[in-house]
Parts: sequence; structure tokens; C-alpha cells
Amino acid sequence: MMPQADEGNILVVINEQEQREFMTLLLIGEGYRVKTCQSQTEALGILAKESFNLIITEFQSGDIDGLQICKTIRQSFAYRHIPIILLIRSKELMDKIKVIYAGADDYIEFPFEPGELLARIKASLWRATRDLDANPLTKLPGNASVLKELESRIKSGEPFAVSYLDLNKFKEFNDYYGFERGDRVILHTASVIINALEKFGSLNDFLGHIGGDDFLFIVTPDCVETVCSEIILQFEKDTATFYTQEDANRGYIIVKNRAGELCRIPLLTLSIGIISNEHKALDHVGQIIQLSTELKNYAKTFGKNIFIKDRRRG
Repeated sequence: MMPQADEGNILVVINEQEQREFMTLLLIGEGYRVKTCQSQTEALGILAKESFNLIITEFQSGDIDGLQICKTIRQSFAYRHIPIILLIRSKELMDKIKVIYAGADDYIEFPFEPGELLARIKASLWRATRDLDANPLTKLPGNASVLKELESRIKSGEPFAVSYLDLNKFKEFNDYYGFERGDRVILHTASVIINALEKFGSLNDFLGHIGGDDFLFIVTPDCVETVCSEIILQFEKDTATFYTQEDANRGYIIVKNRAGELCRIPLLTLSIGIISNEHKALDHVGQIIQLSTELKNYAKTFGKNIFIKDRRRG
């Protein structure tokens, strides 16, 4: 069966032109969409601009360091979920171990059989689809992954803080400006959260897109307020760019309510509810969702960019 258009986008990173061309023809023949490059720098530049479902890269060749590519990708919230297959010429066991520890999902030795490579590609894509219920817009982990991550944090017993983020007045904005601009706001919000996590968080942090304009992220308690402050700071800077100049200057949009009456809707703001297991036990996913939702809803009553952290004990 041919891959669907949205699940067969592959980035190929190979130094030698003849091998790049062979790989391209092989993958296109199977119905995949392919983008190729010949250096590590070029690959990471392309990855920052386009979405891919799989990356195939050489282990070591010319300007390509496959291990570094793996490490860089696994450290990024934007594309750490993308499966990676390394093409390796070495027969050394230690090199193969390094490939897996660097974050690669699989490897195949040169020279390879086309049939074996295609089988490994299909297996990697299938595992990615099974394990990650990615949101179709942001490509971030969805509800199933969020619940799974919360279960994992509870079982670990380590300190963690859960933040539930929601946009205020997004429905009215979406109705007024249309879904295309609404999607741009959601993508921008995801980008702001990612940047804040990468700036002040750690490699063990998690970001999920629950759906619509709702996001949930998990960080260590010591940095959660810094991360949330950075998110609000950056979101406030860019809020006016979502609107026409006239609406931004006015500070609100004018819409009709269900009764047909004109009303003023303020500019978009963020509300974040934070809970942690610093001073109270969090031993059930339902408890975490309920408490973080309550705090987020309370934050929304202020009608401004704000985060509220549960500081109750016991």
C-alpha cells in the first residue's frame, strides 16, 4: 500500500551525489516524497522549515556527522519525535551501539539491499504512528501521549510540575478572522512554548498539544515559573501581529453575540494553571488533569496574560 501524502515525507542526508540520486529514485518509486541534502548544516536548516516523517542520514561522511544530527534532533521539542535511520559502513559493534545511544531508531549497513531498507522504513513509520498520536497541525504529541507521559511521571516519583495553557477569546478570534489565521496563532503559540522550554527547561521536559488552543507541558518545579514567564513575555510581544493594524491599535475586535448584539472582544491572552508534586502527592492522572484545569479556568477569570501556581500543601 502506498504511503499517505502526510505520512511519507522523508529527509535524506547523504554526501555522495550518486547515492543520493539512487536513494531518491528508490523512495519516490515507493510513493514517498523526498528532500535530499549533502551536509549536516543543510539538513538542520531544512528541518527547521519543513515537516518530515522520517530522516535517513549517513553515520559519518564528508560534512555529515550522523550522531550529532541524532543528538540535535532528540534535544528539540519541535522534531524530537521524528524517527531516524542511520546508514553505517562500519562493522564495529561499538559504532552501532553509539548510533542507538545517540537516539537513532534503526540502522542499516552499507551496502544494503533495497528491499531491506524499505522494510525498515515502513517499520519505523508504523512505530512512529503507533507511539505518537501527533496533533495534525503542530505535530506535537496528542492526548494519548499526554496521558502516557503523566502516568510515567507519577510512577517515577521524581519532582515535576504540570502546566495547562489555554488561549483566552480564541474562539471569537477564530470566528472573526477565519481558521487560517487561527491556525497561525496556534502554531505561533506552540513555537513560543518550545522556545521557552529550550531556553530554560531540560531534556527531560515534555510538551503536548491537547487540541485546539490547549497545551500541556511538564518541567521540573524549579524552572516552571521562569518558563511560564518567558512564554507570556514573548506572547505579549507578538499579540498585535495577529490582528489588523486598526484592531490592534483599538485593543479589541467588534463581533456579534448570539443575540445579535455588538460586543467588544479583547485581544488574545494566555492563561496557565500550574500544579506540582513538590508539596502534595499527585498519584492519579485524573487528579492532575482536574487540578490543572481548575487552576487554568481560575486564571482565565483575570482576563489577562497570567500564570497561577497551586501553592497549597497536603
